Amino acid sequence: MMKTAKNVMSIMIGLGWMGLAHADAADVEANLSRLKVPEGFKVEVYAEVPGARQMTLGTSGTVYVGTRGNKVYAVVDKNKDYKADQVITILDDLSVGNGVAMIDGNLYVAEQHRITRYAAPDFDLNLPFKQMREVIYDKLPNKAHHGWRYLAYGPDKKLYVTVGAPCNVCDPQGVEASILRLDADGKNVEVFAKGVRNSVGLDFQPGTGVVHFTDNGVDMMGDDVPPDELNAAPQAGLHFGFPYVIGRDARPKDWQNKKPPQALTPPVVEFQAHSANLGFKFYTGKQFPSEYQGNAIVAQHGSWNRSSPVGYQLVRVVFDENHKVKSTEVFIDGWLNDGAAWGRPTDVLQLNDGSLLVSDDYSGVIYRISYGETSAAAGGKGANLKVTGLQMPESVVAHPDGRVFVSEIGEFGKNGDGKITVINKDGSRQTLADGLNDPKGIDLFNNQLYVADVDHVVKIGLDGSKAVIAKPSDFQEKPVFLNDIEIDGLGNVYVSDSGDDNGKHGAIYQISPEGKVSQLINDKAGIKRPNGLLLDGPGKLLVADFGNGKLFQVNYAGKKSTVTLLNQGFGGADGLVRDTDGVLYISDWAGGKVWQLAEPRATPQLVSEGHQSAADIALSADGRSILIPDMKAGELVSLPIR
Repeated sequence: MMKTAKNVMSIMIGLGWMGLAHADAADVEANLSRLKVPEGFKVEVYAEVPGARQMTLGTSGTVYVGTRGNKVYAVVDKNKDYKADQVITILDDLSVGNGVAMIDGNLYVAEQHRITRYAAPDFDLNLPFKQMREVIYDKLPNKAHHGWRYLAYGPDKKLYVTVGAPCNVCDPQGVEASILRLDADGKNVEVFAKGVRNSVGLDFQPGTGVVHFTDNGVDMMGDDVPPDELNAAPQAGLHFGFPYVIGRDARPKDWQNKKPPQALTPPVVEFQAHSANLGFKFYTGKQFPSEYQGNAIVAQHGSWNRSSPVGYQLVRVVFDENHKVKSTEVFIDGWLNDGAAWGRPTDVLQLNDGSLLVSDDYSGVIYRISYGETSAAAGGKGANLKVTGLQMPESVVAHPDGRVFVSEIGEFGKNGDGKITVINKDGSRQTLADGLNDPKGIDLFNNQLYVADVDHVVKIGLDGSKAVIAKPSDFQEKPVFLNDIEIDGLGNVYVSDSGDDNGKHGAIYQISPEGKVSQLINDKAGIKRPNGLLLDGPGKLLVADFGNGKLFQVNYAGKKSTVTLLNQGFGGADGLVRDTDGVLYISDWAGGKVWQLAEPRATPQLVSEGHQSAADIALSADGRSILIPDMKAGELVSLPIR
């Protein structure tokens, strides 16, 4: 079975929910090795979001993402493992919905022509947001050229929005080529900064509160002229040069002899021409080394019209103790290889744990950059894990913080001697919860463990607290041998009942978050002894048949569940799991083997054997190993797969 909710992202497509497509994500994951990352840092794919542009963080940790299209997405990490579980389309009728900001729990969206507000999306992502739309300002220039706005909410409790010039170089009209500042209700609108050609990045410097913004230089003046900019505006009313001067001294051809209307404010940083510096964030977290405090991490989107491409990287701007620019350097590069780009960084967002998210509208993903995070004890970097002395270990799950949880049956058929054991990162172990009967399948959702225990399902907190969420009388038939657990991104729990030795009372049940138990299939469905479960898209489960070694798919999306045979030959088929590339693994309890399949109908490849009884397998938290509880041997071992 799949052991983390982050791998069930393909649910509810019909309602606007969309999942991380394994093939697409695998392509990006394969390219991550091309990135040149400072020692101690790690880059992973956080979510797949088509056209991801500006990002903002909700109060619950949900990330809202704008696009240059008609959509805004909500990216949800339900189990808080810093890997997205769901990507939800909350708006799909926008005109260039690029800019997003959260203010007092309300979502603001800057479109090409207006700014709108949506009340409390964190409360319920299924609210009718189109009907709730409140237009707070509708006088933005409705011109497509540089019409993608960027939003930021300042320490002065004001909303800032960028308004690009609708041209390469021209004489701006009205509020074009500026940054506007207004109240959160849309009132008291003012031009805060002038002479800004095309800014798509704003943030406020810690310690000073001064707004800084990127600006993209004029095209067609040469490969290395004019520079892109990082500007600082300590007060309103400053002019930053466009179209008279770009950077500190570059002048477009037709503007060389024209006098600016006021004194110009030069940039604090000149970047490589055409590197297209967009979103950035001042780093204020505690996860990165101390020398990163107060640095600006800038996304360079990359050139489109330079003879040799440049950009396609993250740049670090270092400030001194007086908050002045000290230096600039490349932070992470490698999205451009031999003149060909496979990714384009677009915006930067800091999460509450101090890691950074970076959007990429070309690859359609959001990356997470972390520092110093250790891999889970379960096979870190493919190392061989071996834990001995366990009492009939049946199932395992890896927590993102490095702990591993194992269900121990104890003496089979003896009530009260079963337990859940936690194995810490340093190899030490302790009992999390005891007094269980014969605990088998275990899964983790929202920092709660769910355990199948013979005839009931138990929820166990990470503090050891226990609560029965489904007792025997809640099931449509008397449960006989509850075996495996799987949980979708909405919190629905799926549990298999392997029935008796002949498969009588074999079934699969769904337990809703409210505790309602529904039977998806019974022993007349053609699966002899349902065991391992794994979500396989909207309304579908893969099921390992312990009775005859077959692999089935159960489609429960319709009024009546249907069963399809996909593969066979797995002996006492037990656990199911996918790795981060979508490759499927099946354990054979009776034969002590583990098989690998490129997809469910593929020819199985034997990848491990010699176990006494390979029970309910799981993926390690770092994705590098398959964890194998060997029930009869009393061991937990890892199978490196990377």
